[in-house]
Amino acid sequence: MQQNFPIRTSEIALVSIVDVSLSSIVQFGDRGEATPKLKALAVQRAIDHTKAGSVYFESYPIFSRPLPKLVDPEAEAGYDVCIQRVNHCPRIKVGCVYVTAVGSTASFLAGNAMRTTAESRIKHIRQYEKSLIEIR
Repeated sequence: MQQNFPIRTSEIALVSIVDVSLSSIVQFGDRGEATPKLKALAVQRAIDHTKAGSVYFESYPIFSRPLPKLVDPEAEAGYDVCIQRVNHCPRIKVGCVYVTAVGSTASFLAGNAMRTTAESRIKHIRQYEKSLIEIR
């Protein structure tokens, strides 16, 4: 279903962002669609990485599982939802915004987003050397 929205102007007095990383989006104004995705392996080891071997995404099922489906109970019950808006002043006006960090497929948006599907899959792995003496 294609919908047309009037073009709007975003006015922002001040934006202070310290860090934006890992497939994140900072946008001022409207957007039709965004699909940021991030797959990450965070490995912390007590021994050298060259001695410990490689780590692969395929080894962890979290990276290949399908995304859960979001179900709208109103739509499932057969109800139609129709929204009609009239923007008498097509301007988005924002004061001062201070952001410390935007990360892992997050979105900072001053405007309208018709469709956003964000996916972040992170597996944290900590590998430590086994003690030579077992405690019983």
